Amino acid sequence: MLIRKLLPFFIAASLIVPVFAFSEMQEIKDYKVKGGDTLWDISNRELQDPFLWPKIWKENPEIVNPDRIYPDQSIKIPLYLVQKEQIAEPEQESVKGEEMLVAAKEGVQPEPAVRSTPPLVNRNIYVASGFIGSVGSFTGKIDGHFSGRTVYGNDDVVYVKLAGDAKPGDRFYIYHSVQKKVQHPATGKMMGFIVEPVGVLEITKLEQGEVLGRILQAFTEIVAGDFLYPYFEAKPPVVEQPFRRPDIDGGYIVASRKIKTGKWLDWSVTSDIVYIDRGSNDGLKPGDLIGTMSPSGYYGKKFNVPNGLIQIIRTRENSSTAIVVKVNERTADRIIATGNVLIKAE
Repeated sequence: MLIRKLLPFFIAASLIVPVFAFSEMQEIKDYKVKGGDTLWDISNRELQDPFLWPKIWKENPEIVNPDRIYPDQSIKIPLYLVQKEQIAEPEQESVKGEEMLVAAKEGVQPEPAVRSTPPLVNRNIYVASGFIGSVGSFTGKIDGHFSGRTVYGNDDVVYVKLAGDAKPGDRFYIYHSVQKKVQHPATGKMMGFIVEPVGVLEITKLEQGEVLGRILQAFTEIVAGDFLYPYFEAKPPVVEQPFRRPDIDGGYIVASRKIKTGKWLDWSVTSDIVYIDRGSNDGLKPGDLIGTMSPSGYYGKKFNVPNGLIQIIRTRENSSTAIVVKVNERTADRIIATGNVLIKAE
């Protein structure tokens, strides 16, 4: 008799178990690598965030070098990283909705929502954009890995060489050792290098002259020889509108490059980053809008054509980092690039 009573329970349980198993299976996706694929691109496409590429690498221990994946190679993608984010947002919204419903029933007037001013750019763009700096200002470098590997990602413990004192818990930004030299397009003067952060490292051990550090976060691949610089909190600036439009005639864009972040601004333009020869000493501040002008011409005659708009996101004394926020579609080249002249934004 007891068996008959419990039989429906066992049947129901046997039906539920496959459902849970199927749900768990959906958290990992089998992916076949296509020609030209990189872990960065796969992470951007499948997880909607290229900075999660180390997670894919960690899920596939057979990949020794993340730079070397091959067409038709099968890899596993941890889709649960996306699913958790998607589930979290509706829960927050439902809690807010319940709070408003309770307040309405009790006759309490809910407090008006306070709209906070968003940052100029998200943190990924801000950190990855970098700045013009000097190699001499670095305070150490990554010296290798006990396994002999030369490419590293999240949670890897590496040997470190430091120029000064440090203690366990000290943090450093990691910068590529090979950097783009910046020369002024008009004067030819050497201005420095594009300093591009690629991750964050924390010192874990100092013993008998040996220094070890753990990579807390990798923005992109990290390699032996990459430089270290003391950590500072990289918070994107928050600036109230209307944005300033300073009269900055005569400056130049001295370098430009594209960055891959997977998270874009609400502008209908590219995410190109440019560096200019004007900074805080010239009165510039984050949020400032500046026009750009490109030399163009025909029949041997040259003239300057306004071709877009950039916005300052980081200033140093004599240079600034900016993001392209508008490109003039009527200009012939439709790009904002090194050598463009700075003008007052209309």
